[in-house]
Amino acid sequence: MPRAGGVYSAPPGTKGTPNTPIESAKYNALVDDLVGDANAARPVTAGGSGSSTAVGAADNFNAAGADMASAATVNLANTTGTLVNITGTVPITALGTLAAGAERDLVFAASLTFTHNATSLILPGAANITTAAGDVARMRSLGGGNWKCVGYQRAAVAPLSNTFASPTITTPTLTLKQSAAPTPTAEGDVQWDTDDDVLVVGDGAAQKIFAALPAGTVAGDVLYLTSAKALARLAKGTALQMLRMNAGATAPEWSPALDYAGGAAALSTGAVGTYAFLKTNTILNPGDTIAGSSCLYSNSGGVTVGGAPAGTWRCMGYSVNPHVTLFLRIS
Repeated sequence: MPRAGGVYSAPPGTKGTPNTPIESAKYNALVDDLVGDANAARPVTAGGSGSSTAVGAADNFNAAGADMASAATVNLANTTGTLVNITGTVPITALGTLAAGAERDLVFAASLTFTHNATSLILPGAANITTAAGDVARMRSLGGGNWKCVGYQRAAVAPLSNTFASPTITTPTLTLKQSAAPTPTAEGDVQWDTDDDVLVVGDGAAQKIFAALPAGTVAGDVLYLTSAKALARLAKGTALQMLRMNAGATAPEWSPALDYAGGAAALSTGAVGTYAFLKTNTILNPGDTIAGSSCLYSNSGGVTVGGAPAGTWRCMGYSVNPHVTLFLRIS
């Protein structure tokens, strides 16, 4: 006799009557019915799987249940299946009590707040989740009314592609912590300085600054700091130029190119960088300087010719009586 709602009932007329012979037809009918029931798929309500195959049994054990409305406590002990659609937008703070190890897959139909609790509702990142329509959460009971989210799939996030021909990973946008004057100290803490447009990275005690290269930088350029956090670019010079500090002592610059082949020939008498025999009225040692106005052009014997040179000169020998030696004009 077929089961009704999973409950077995013996065929009619199979019960015996005291002091009455057992009829073979009724007895055999009962035996055949019991054999048939024993070999048939036992319903889930009777402790079976409801199927004669492993796949069918797994499907029956993971059936979709009726929808449940969101509430402060959505009691998953009352679900009619392991896959449950959660409707509504009321924040959820508890999921009821089920034996430890029981799992439920929740599919959210709308946006609501899934509230983290370190004991009773443990969510990824130890933070609340704002759901979206189509999001799926797999919840595992820890017993005693406590639950842990062991998986959360956003409906709006594309799955990963792992094809060797064209590997593609879709990731969310990364936004750094930022402020006008960040001072991270934790090792590896990276922040963006919005005032100076530099990366500031904590090294465990202080900060390391990483500044961007100036626009147009090419090989051979010279980089220098215009402040504690700003790089500037000095374009590479030409052949025979020398690097020097500018007149304001604020930045490097290139000097005019030195022409060793024809430069000396192009210098006029008394120009910066030229040498001359000069006569002075004082004793000078090598390295001493003197104003040109205190000197006269001279020969080695002390005979002066012409007037006083301009500029400042450095003594290259000893200026003793007759106070004549070689001088270099330095400015």
